[in-house]
Amino acid sequence: MSKPHKLSLPKDRGERLQYMKRMFPQAVGTNLSDEWPGGRQEALKRINSIDVQAYRRNHEFINGAVGKLSPYLRYGCITLREAAESLIKRFGAEAEPFVYALAHRDYWRRVWYKEANGIFNNIEEPKVPIKDQPLPDYIRQMITGLPCMDGIIRDLVQDGYVHHHARKWFAAYVVHWLKVDWRDAADWFENLLLDGDKASNHLSWQWVASTFSDDPYFFNKDELARHTGEKYCEHCSVSCPFDANKEMLDAKLFAADIEPMMSRNVSKTLPMKFSTHSAIAIYVHDEMLSAANPLLKSSMQKFFVFDEEMHGKWPLKRLQFVADCLSELSGVEVWLGNTHQILEDRGVGQLTSQRTPSLQMRSLLDP
Repeated sequence: MSKPHKLSLPKDRGERLQYMKRMFPQAVGTNLSDEWPGGRQEALKRINSIDVQAYRRNHEFINGAVGKLSPYLRYGCITLREAAESLIKRFGAEAEPFVYALAHRDYWRRVWYKEANGIFNNIEEPKVPIKDQPLPDYIRQMITGLPCMDGIIRDLVQDGYVHHHARKWFAAYVVHWLKVDWRDAADWFENLLLDGDKASNHLSWQWVASTFSDDPYFFNKDELARHTGEKYCEHCSVSCPFDANKEMLDAKLFAADIEPMMSRNVSKTLPMKFSTHSAIAIYVHDEMLSAANPLLKSSMQKFFVFDEEMHGKWPLKRLQFVADCLSELSGVEVWLGNTHQILEDRGVGQLTSQRTPSLQMRSLLDP
């Protein structure tokens, strides 16, 4: 990464998106769309517009009334507790299905705290045969030949958002039909998501693969057609690999013997010399981007750093979303560069920050 550089985020959103594109010329993908403005103000609008009755009726359908809150929860624009309490206050017991989804997200996060980097390898032995084939290039290029899977990948690459049902279908296709290593696929998938959250993403892939569940998740054409309103199936002319009943697919997909998978190493930040400075500052990381966060009310210096170690592989739209969030935070210095070097140059020797289950983040801040 080049010499540390302090960023000045434009107040105008259009200018801000273009500014981030210039600051991160290596970032891939399309610009953040107008459908996904980042920040707490948008998060509050979304939570206040949720229709829990409609959610109860049709959230399992890809065009259903889902809240689309996940990016705002991921970056701490609104907390799980805030979201749950708001819905319970307004809707009482009717809010239970939506609150259950929030609780599931909280559960994944608590598993991340407990297992740490263990979530990037099998937590349990698989219950069915899974393999460690590499992710094929035709997946990345959206040319699987299957309209449904190509459509899901297109949503991922272009919008950075995929309906939760479609995420399960795609993961099952990759893991059980193609026998791809769920770990490589989960890494690739999470990196392209606007709401990329390692706990929710990787543990959901493990749930599909049966390395963190009692059984594998798989589906058939009838399920896909029903929950998409025949969106992909009506005019599809290819030989469908999902066109069978569940018993037939079970026998076809899981006939082989279970073989052990090799564990893989998870890279960590290299240790650095500990600082000898005495100044204390608030480190604002990418899980706490809300003006309501108690730490941001402190009078101490506050820093956010786009660090290559943490954000170097993020797509452009994700960087732009974070910039939207940061534009709402007053008194936070935003930098691009090496975190350790920036804080050393600014005389910072001690940090206060919000707790995180990310060992990568924690090792970055330890010195």
